[in-house]
Amino acid sequence: MKKTLFLALIAALAAPLAAQAEGAYIGGNVGRAEQKVNVEGYTFKESTTAYKLYGGYNYTQNFGVEIGFADLREAEKTGNGARIASEPKSVYLAATGTLPLNEQFALFGKAGVATTHVKVSGSAPGFSASGSDNHTSPYIGVGASFALNKNVSFVAEYDYFGKIAKDSGSHIKADFVSAGVRYAF
Repeated sequence: MKKTLFLALIAALAAPLAAQAEGAYIGGNVGRAEQKVNVEGYTFKESTTAYKLYGGYNYTQNFGVEIGFADLREAEKTGNGARIASEPKSVYLAATGTLPLNEQFALFGKAGVATTHVKVSGSAPGFSASGSDNHTSPYIGVGASFALNKNVSFVAEYDYFGKIAKDSGSHIKADFVSAGVRYAF
């Protein structure tokens, strides 16, 4: 009974969205994520291959909203028997603005918030520690798109997730440069 009621509620909420699907899109990107780690004065940068999945809705040709998930993958640094690693995963919600340059090319920007869960671990001879942190920070993205046809576009983007983890005297910042495909309904 509860399951049937739950499915009926989902169907009732989804029906108006399906009727208004024009303007909706989904996409996926792959690229290079960079993490900048500062642990009490010791800093380093590490890059890894990462991905993101997202969906959005354009209310007009110029304005919309987007929600996405980015797996920025594990970055680690080792040396002198020591190791430090962080593994962030982020969910973001952003308002979008698009500037069409012609029928195929467009520039876009995004501004919103990202909530990131980061697993951090460190070890040295005779020492080992790990933990996790959830942190909400401003999210900013810029990019360009090329429309192959009415539904398929290729995109190139830069996403800045800000400080994804912060603890007295230590923090981690992350950004992501990527390319991908977007499908519009």
